Amino acid sequence: MNAPELLTLADLKSRHFTRPQLGVLGDPIAHSLSPAMHNAALAELLPTHPELVGWHYHKLHIKTTELAEALPLLLKLGFQGLNLTIPHKIAALDLVADLSPAARQAGSVNTLVAKDGQWQGYTTDGEGFLKALREVGQQEVQDREVIILGAGGAARAVAAACLTQGCLQLTIANRDVTKAQALAADLQHPHVTAQSLASLRTLAPTAVVVNCTALGLQAQDPAPIDVTLLQPQQFIFDTTYSQHTSALRQAAQAIGARHCDGRPMLRWQGALAFQLWTGIFPPMNPMRQALGEAPA
Repeated sequence: MNAPELLTLADLKSRHFTRPQLGVLGDPIAHSLSPAMHNAALAELLPTHPELVGWHYHKLHIKTTELAEALPLLLKLGFQGLNLTIPHKIAALDLVADLSPAARQAGSVNTLVAKDGQWQGYTTDGEGFLKALREVGQQEVQDREVIILGAGGAARAVAAACLTQGCLQLTIANRDVTKAQALAADLQHPHVTAQSLASLRTLAPTAVVVNCTALGLQAQDPAPIDVTLLQPQQFIFDTTYSQHTSALRQAAQAIGARHCDGRPMLRWQGALAFQLWTGIFPPMNPMRQALGEAPA
């Protein structure tokens, strides 16, 4: 059965699946490349893993008010695993049976695994970010300053991962400073500070700057910070991705700073999630091709 491009909660109420299924929940979700990436991996694995016949990764448009109803329904429909994106990574914390240590530390969940009729919550965002940074930027966060723009679910996971890896200083900057302060308080670490995006006046010359806001999804979006703060020796990691180059990455390119969009992180966090669902680490090249990345 070929799945529709996008399923809503109403669609799910009238569907039946005979094989385990996978999917990503979000609002908005139309832009997501996760289905193309995961379905490419499933297709590549079929010749050697016939147990995956009939598996498909779906794009699920689930609104905030629908999440509590959607999750148990997806269990009943036989979904084996889910990814969560905006705005569900924090809301799902109270809707799962258990959380991995990393998800509990981050206060964010992006991967659900069905086990014994319940959802188990994990986060692969933080480790996916670190692996992408090493792969694309040949960079580490250990003993470096990290500036995270945003304070949502992805920001929480990235922040926790950077602290675990021994970053020198971590700054959380968000449009609503109270959310940045709340995240800093949750992290309970002496190297964390919080401020508003508007109050950023300087960035460390060799900092890793990570955009975890939604600014960059749309072509007309401005950069989340004053781009004159960027410097050539920084690494600019924009977790958004689209067909266009975001204003933040355009500014980085203009001054010769190394940068990337969110596709490497999407691929790595997706691969780690795929392994949790199936016990198989997926082939990366089909996933790269589906995302429009250059081959390794």
